[in-house]
Amino acid sequence: MRYLPMKKVEAGMALAQDILDGQGVMLLGRHQILNQEQIENLDRMGYPGLYIDDKFSEEIEIVEVIKPSIHAKSLELVHHLFIDRMEEEDVSEQEWQIREAVMQVVDSLLENEEVMYNMMSLKNYDDYTYFHSVNVGILSAVIGAHYGMDEYELRILTTAALLHDIGKKFLEIDILNARRALTEEERRIVLQHPKLGYEFLRDNFDFAPEVYLGVLEHHECYNGEGYPMRKSGDEISIYGRIIKLADVYDAMVSKRPYRDPMPPADAIEYMMAMNGSEFDPKLVEVFLRWVAVYPVGCEVELSDGRMAVVKHNYQGFVLRPIVKVCDTGEIIDLKNDKEARSITIVRLVV
Repeated sequence: MRYLPMKKVEAGMALAQDILDGQGVMLLGRHQILNQEQIENLDRMGYPGLYIDDKFSEEIEIVEVIKPSIHAKSLELVHHLFIDRMEEEDVSEQEWQIREAVMQVVDSLLENEEVMYNMMSLKNYDDYTYFHSVNVGILSAVIGAHYGMDEYELRILTTAALLHDIGKKFLEIDILNARRALTEEERRIVLQHPKLGYEFLRDNFDFAPEVYLGVLEHHECYNGEGYPMRKSGDEISIYGRIIKLADVYDAMVSKRPYRDPMPPADAIEYMMAMNGSEFDPKLVEVFLRWVAVYPVGCEVELSDGRMAVVKHNYQGFVLRPIVKVCDTGEIIDLKNDKEARSITIVRLVV
């Protein structure tokens, strides 16, 4: 399996991963042989790239943090929460579904606790908010698990992270899906969403208070320059600090109508630059050990000019993965091969 940006996807290639919409509905299934019309439709919808199966990458395996079925169910749930006009009798059912989804995410993560966050996210323009919510939930859980949270704390964290943007359900859809930079007035409206989400959840559900707090605080900065309360340091709950990190990272690496996605390496460089100002340094340290700079299956350019595909990442040595050279099929272990010590990765091809 390997990842190709849409500009490199060709008719006749076989999908290696299901393509879902923001409701968790399968648009195209794994093993589907793509035709040109399907490729053009996915490109128009804003999918940045696809995972494909071919002979070159048949031995490259990507172990996902959570099972695909749980990811699809979480997307469906988040979508319904955003679009449904909730009646009083629906709240208890929705709350049960959220608790069940969170339990499955956490259980799946704990079964694969040593797995790095290694995937390029496949999301489209108009369903960005739903994909983003689920991705932030999963990434927050990864960070929390390796920060040392117990299962109860992870469930609180994952619940808050899945629901962190729920306040956006009260904003105009035209603003959320604007294919341009927002005006100052629209930005002012968007800045209200943490408080709107906090109040909505507090008034309608019976979660732990830390869930509501995590939602309220997910745009607070470690140096006190965030919003809505300008809290700083440990004044911000650990849940808010983790969600902040996951939220910013996923937003940066996502394709938006008005900008291309940032390569994971560049987004991680930003995290390092903002370490101690925007983000909690202890959490950035965890993040850097468990989030792949060069995700498995992605094409990279080496410093000697060769192109290669990442085959395996080492936890704690994310800049020195094992790669497979595109032209020759040669396997190079950038961490352990003495002959490869002078070779570095120049860029990720996205």
